[in-house]
This record gives sequence, C-alpha cells and structure tokens, in this order.
Amino acid sequence: MGYDALRRELVERLDALQQGSFLILGEPVPAPEKSGLFSRRPKPAPTRYVQFLRDPRHLYGECVGSSWIGGDWEISEAEHDRLRTLGWLAPGDPDPAGTQPSHPNYWVTVDLDRAGDLATKATGALSLLGADPAALEWRTS
Repeated sequence: MGYDALRRELVERLDALQQGSFLILGEPVPAPEKSGLFSRRPKPAPTRYVQFLRDPRHLYGECVGSSWIGGDWEISEAEHDRLRTLGWLAPGDPDPAGTQPSHPNYWVTVDLDRAGDLATKATGALSLLGADPAALEWRTS
C-alpha cells in the first residue's frame, strides 16, 4: 500500500472513530527482550507513528516527537522544520483550539470535519520520517 491509499484509509478510519477512542498508525512495536525474574526490561526501540483521539468537537493528532525536544525519534532540524511546514505544532506552541497538547510529541487539533487535512498531515509526516507504508499497522484503544 502506498501513501495515497494509506491516506484514504486513514480518512475513513478517522471519520468512523468513536468519541474518546484512540487510533494509532505506526511501525510495529518490537517485543521486549526477555530478562531475568527481577530485571528491568529495557526501553523498547523507538518507532515512527501518528496517533489520534476524537472528542465531541475535535480530532486531535500526534506525531512521534524529536529526541531533542524529549521525544523518542531522532529528527533533524530540517525534518523538524518540514514537519512544521506540514502543519504540525511543536511542544510549547500556543494551542489555537484550546485543547491540552501532549508533550513531547508534535501535535495538531482540527475540527471534526477536517479528517482529510489531518490524514494529509499524518501521512506526510510518516513519509518525511522514512516510514515504509507497507510495514505500518493499525492499533485502536
């Protein structure tokens, strides 16, 4: 599946997302390494993802945050600038929708009727960060 088909499917899933439900589109999360009985498990390897939440008036989206702003993924300054050009806000940016942005991820809040815009931002971010669209998986909660 390419990014155009992925964007279309994401729009459909965002339109069908129930209030209070989460949708995650991202790389598979590696299984944690087995360790001894009382050993701490190592932190899982970072993955590229976007995630979404629907509330009564908005769709809220997040993109994996840059390690230099507290996130998990190594993002260059040029990639950061391009994510911003796509419409993603960074932690600490003013929130025009009055929602509570999450840190340390990039984020954006749109009206419910703008699922297509959010899907464009999301698939653009995954493409920019080099995620393979055929390897991405859907998770809900």
